[in-house]
Amino acid sequence: MRKWLIWGVSLALLGGGLYYLQTSVEQQIAEEVSDAIGNDAKTNVDLSLQGIELKQGEDGQELWTLKASNGWYQKDESIIDLAEPDIVYFVQPKRDRVHIVAPHGTINQREGIARLWGDVTVTNEKGTIKSSELSFEDKKKMLFMTGSVTFSGDGFNGSADDANWNLKNNQITATGNVTVNFRAAKLKDVTGGEK
Repeated sequence: MRKWLIWGVSLALLGGGLYYLQTSVEQQIAEEVSDAIGNDAKTNVDLSLQGIELKQGEDGQELWTLKASNGWYQKDESIIDLAEPDIVYFVQPKRDRVHIVAPHGTINQREGIARLWGDVTVTNEKGTIKSSELSFEDKKKMLFMTGSVTFSGDGFNGSADDANWNLKNNQITATGNVTVNFRAAKLKDVTGGEK
C-alpha cells in the first residue's frame, strides 16, 4: 500500500510539474507574439494559424492573394494579425500586379482595412515604393503610404511624406516635401514625352 502511495504522489507531482511547464511555455509564447505584433493578443487570440494563404476573386478573375507565415485571429474584434504578410493585388482592367510585403500587418475584416508596417515595400512592373506604414481600404481601392516614402523606377527616383495609390485608375499621388529626380536618358519614357 505504501508503495502505491509513493507512486501516486510521484505521478501527481510529475503531472503538476508538466502542467506548470506547459502553461508557463504557453504564457511565454503569448507574450512573444504580443510583443511581435504590437497589441494585447495574449488575451484576445481565438485562433492561431501557420502558413496562411487567402484569395479573393470576382467574376472569375482573381482580385488579390495574401500569404503570411503566421496569423492570430481575434474573433470578437474581427481582426487578423499577420507575421510577414505578402500580398499581390491585380489592378483592373489590365490585371497589372502590385506586390506588397512587410514584416507585420493586421486586417480589420469588419471595416475592410488592412494595415502593414515596418519597412513596407510595394512593387509593380514600373517601379518600387517603400514606406514605414501602409493602409489599404478595400471599398475605396486605395493604398495610403506614410512615413519616409521613397520611390524609384527606370529613369526616376524620389521621396515624399505621403503617397496614395488609387488602384481603380492606377494613379499615384505624392504629397508633402516631394522631390523627384529624372535621369535624362529615360526622361521621355518616364514622362511620355512631356518636359
